[in-house]
Amino acid sequence: MPDREARSKGLSAESGKFRTAVGPANETLRERAQLEASTRRPNVPEDLSGLSPDAARNALHELRVHQIELELQNDELRRTQIELEESRARYFELYDLAPVGYLTIGEKGLVEGANLTASTLLGVARSALVKQPWTRFIFSEDQDVYLTHRANLYASGAPRGCELRLVRSNGQPFWVRLEASLARSDDETRVVRTVLSDITESKQAQRALQASEARYRLLFEGSADALMTLAPPAWRFSSGNAAALDLFGVRNEADFTSRTPWDYSPELQPDGRRSDEKAAAMLALALDNRAHSFEWTYLRGYEEFRASVTLTRLDPAGAPLLQATVRDETRAHKERTRMAQTERLASMGLLAASVGHEINNPLAYVLSNVEDLAQSLPKLASAVERCRSGLRDALSDAAFDATLGEDAALLEPASLRATSEQALDALDGARRITLISKALSTFARPDTSEATNVELQDAIESALSMGINEIRFRAKLVKDFASVPPVHASEGKLSQVFLNLLVNAAHAIDEGDVEGNCITVRTWAEGKSVFAEVQDTGRGIAPTVMERVFEPFFSTKDVGAGAGLGLSICKNIINGFGGDIRVESALGKGARFVVRLPAAEGAAARGTRLESTPAPSFLPGRVLVVDDEALLRKLMVRLLAGHEVVSVSSGKEAKDVLEHDQRFDLILCDLMMPDQTGVDIYKWLKQRNARLAERVVFTSGGAFGEATTQYLAECGVLKLAKPFDTRLFKEVVSERIRSAKSNPPPAAKGEGK
Repeated sequence: MPDREARSKGLSAESGKFRTAVGPANETLRERAQLEASTRRPNVPEDLSGLSPDAARNALHELRVHQIELELQNDELRRTQIELEESRARYFELYDLAPVGYLTIGEKGLVEGANLTASTLLGVARSALVKQPWTRFIFSEDQDVYLTHRANLYASGAPRGCELRLVRSNGQPFWVRLEASLARSDDETRVVRTVLSDITESKQAQRALQASEARYRLLFEGSADALMTLAPPAWRFSSGNAAALDLFGVRNEADFTSRTPWDYSPELQPDGRRSDEKAAAMLALALDNRAHSFEWTYLRGYEEFRASVTLTRLDPAGAPLLQATVRDETRAHKERTRMAQTERLASMGLLAASVGHEINNPLAYVLSNVEDLAQSLPKLASAVERCRSGLRDALSDAAFDATLGEDAALLEPASLRATSEQALDALDGARRITLISKALSTFARPDTSEATNVELQDAIESALSMGINEIRFRAKLVKDFASVPPVHASEGKLSQVFLNLLVNAAHAIDEGDVEGNCITVRTWAEGKSVFAEVQDTGRGIAPTVMERVFEPFFSTKDVGAGAGLGLSICKNIINGFGGDIRVESALGKGARFVVRLPAAEGAAARGTRLESTPAPSFLPGRVLVVDDEALLRKLMVRLLAGHEVVSVSSGKEAKDVLEHDQRFDLILCDLMMPDQTGVDIYKWLKQRNARLAERVVFTSGGAFGEATTQYLAECGVLKLAKPFDTRLFKEVVSERIRSAKSNPPPAAKGEGK
């Protein structure tokens, strides 16, 4: 009995241990087992008292083995459950949290399954996605793309892909890449396994790249500069824009890209290096330094032209590529040459103006004195001849010779005639210097010359004075000037035009046959127009270049002999004055340039006879002479013989005189003086006595600045140029004094104090 109870307790304890091992989670399973055991025929007798100890021990052992077996099964179940949970977690991560969307679409086009990523992409809950038509989420414009994709998939059975736009729940479209394949579902129906990849960013990048490429292509093709690319290993041109094809005179890009840069170059560059060797060195520098700029000489047909080149290294896809920017510097080089020439001419103009001024002042009294000598010496010679004859008659020849000695030869008629002729020669030389000085003044600053009524012959004569040295060794000069009315223009600019035409005519004739060649300058009038022509017997102009002679930078002269701007500037000047210029030529027969200008309104032709009036009688007046050159003052005092003259040497002295004495009929005032200019005196006087200021006449050797030039044009004060034309000087003095006498100014306040 104690053993039975002990066994019973041990069994109960073992049973309890078993229940504990199985745990609460398996209580239901135990209850089912107990129910099953109660319904089956028991294998264990109700009365165990008859069991032998060995049988009891065997039964207990079996129970323990069974318990351990159950515990092992329980452990296996727990491991399986853990693995299942882990598998579920991995499935969740791999399917639901995948970086791409997964969809299962049935044959009817309904969504049968979707992962979390797919629902997130579409912005809808997974439950709202399932059982919905897939086309509902496809952008309307891309429906045909999807239907074609689906039809091809079912027709071929092979995996298919396409790109289209889907629509999120907020209506925003986005780009995806669909990769689809057919599969069988559990019920053996066909379904489409679809992978969605969001490619919106790549599409945006692609569009940005396309836009960038389009902009680059637009800039590339639209650039005024020649742009081209060169590719290794031969470094041939791989592309070129329209400007590049035009620059090299190539028909199409295929022809262009079949060549290398040195194929479009002369054999040697200006520095003497071979073009291919130097090009290779330039390419190497660009590759090493990523960019390199240099000057290059190219060939266009048989014509060489200078260009600036910039090579820039590019590395698309890791492979080196060179982009070349080539700019034709022919025009720029000529423009720089022209600008340099213009600057030199401007400097020469300033120098000419200064030299002209310094020449004109002494030339004024030299010319006047030589004129007086040339007029007086013949009279003096006649008087001396009479005196010589009288002395010989009064004295014996021996007494005459003893009185005069060797100087007697000076009183011989031949000697006196020779002295008179020397004075005339000196007068001719002085007048030639005057013409040259006037031409210098005319050409000094033509751009600042105001348009006035100009005698065309004067402008041509100024040009001839400057250009005669180019003509005299090449051809005879024939002048045929008719009486023509003035034109409204700038004498300086017209002289510039005719000097250019004359020099071009001279350069069209080779030296050495002066008698066999001729340059003719002729003027005439027709209707309301005035014409001038320059005709030569030179080489003439080829028909192929006739229509280009007036183009800027076009020249048939050798490089360095001209910038090709002369005739272009001539045309612009003449057009600016309302006229035109044309050319006629035959190769080998010379050229004829004809300039037409409108005649100035209301102006009579030079030489036209007006109704003659008797010269007015001499009317003396009071004249104030203001000049810092003593000899010029002396000259003007002599020319003003018969008038009351007050002479001062500076602007300050003039003001001192005018402060106390304003009873002058005429004030002759030098424009340029060291202390105060003539303009300063005029402005000062105009404020004090405007009527007296009207009696001011400026005298000038021709050198003054922009401000003075502009003021003279505005104030309208008469200006007498030095050296003086004696007749004109006296006519102006007489006219001004007569006008002053008939209209005296009121006395200024403070006069006489």
